[in-house]
Amino acid sequence: CMLEIKEVYKSYEKTEVLHGISLEVKPGEIHGLIGENSAGKTTLIKCATGVYKADKGEILIDGEAIYDNPKAKVQIGYVADYNEYIRFYNAIRMVKMYQRFYPDFDVEKFNYLNDVFEIPLEKSISSLSKGQKMRLAIMLEIAKKPKYLILDEPTSGLDPVAKEAFYKVLIKEAEENEIGVLISSHNLMGLEKICDSVTMIHQGKVERQMSMDSMKDVLTKLNVVFEGGAGPALYNRKDLLRVSNIGSIYTLIIKDYNEDKAEELKALGASFIEPVALNLEELFVTLEENRKE
Repeated sequence: CMLEIKEVYKSYEKTEVLHGISLEVKPGEIHGLIGENSAGKTTLIKCATGVYKADKGEILIDGEAIYDNPKAKVQIGYVADYNEYIRFYNAIRMVKMYQRFYPDFDVEKFNYLNDVFEIPLEKSISSLSKGQKMRLAIMLEIAKKPKYLILDEPTSGLDPVAKEAFYKVLIKEAEENEIGVLISSHNLMGLEKICDSVTMIHQGKVERQMSMDSMKDVLTKLNVVFEGGAGPALYNRKDLLRVSNIGSIYTLIIKDYNEDKAEELKALGASFIEPVALNLEELFVTLEENRKE
């Protein structure tokens, strides 16, 4: 049982946007999808939810194709980056509509979530802010009790308090109800808090896939002391992707770090070397910077 995206291609007119994307989301797993603007994240998500039909490849939920398959689609909760509902409806009428379309819709869960997100239930949707509409979408889609949640920039418009509440809800749903989550976001610090694994895409292709635990194997961040200052030999290293310093303390991001490279840094005058945690945002920015050079 899982959400499977297999070698998916998608073009708009003559422009190919997705080039053979593959990834999997297992029940209870939160999988992050990251990439630069126009990398193809939203197109991939619209294919994964059955909004678009892939030109080639397969998208399966528990072995069933998603496109044009209401039985499979009912197992998905989908929150878009911009959510528009019937403008003169309020949240109460939306709940009643969802109850008609989704037999498993859980009103108690919706009300519990509203204790967290505090949406004014009787106000018309047209009068809600972007953040309130996003919270409403999250509440409605989770209350459907789907097997999989697919989320495109779901923290857009949320204030910091609402973001933290959202992350806690998402983790709880994944852990307690075994919901598989595919989430696209530019908020990389937020993704790092909640994700078990992540796929990086660049120009419609998978660049890297990794668990959060293995992220440190991609690049290494070091604090290094050069008491007399670092010379050109450090800056000329091809494995050095990023460097900054405050006085004699240099922060390096280096690829394929090992004991031999530690000895090389000592030979360049390093008196102290300390590996430190590299976060997802630093990893992404470093890879982007070095791609452009």
